[in-house]
Amino acid sequence: MKNLIFAIFAVLAVFSCRSEDDTDVSPVVGEWEWVSSIGGVGNTTETPASSGKTIIMKLDSDKKYTITTNGTVNNEGTFSLYKNVSNLEHYERVYIDFSNAPDQMIVNNEEKTLILSDDVNDGYTYTYKKK
Repeated sequence: MKNLIFAIFAVLAVFSCRSEDDTDVSPVVGEWEWVSSIGGVGNTTETPASSGKTIIMKLDSDKKYTITTNGTVNNEGTFSLYKNVSNLEHYERVYIDFSNAPDQMIVNNEEKTLILSDDVNDGYTYTYKKK
């Protein structure tokens, strides 16, 4: 019985959808200033002007991150990038795995704009601009 359980877990590990590779983090490295959050059950929009919050997400090349709100650190740790099949779109996307926060799917990553998503129904989409 133990061998059967071990075999099942081994097969699942081999065929897991999540692809852990050494994805280059350089496209997301930098200081990102929060622009807006859109989503939730009522599809609400929150911005720095409407919330009174200035949120900065700093992603370093050594894979450490810091998130500050109004100048106060409220989350920090390490991050990595990985590929996985999106729950909503059903095709492969790149995700950010934060050590102390929920993973975020990268929707768009241009030179000056980073858009992240919760990848769940009624989740939020977060837009950041590079500082």
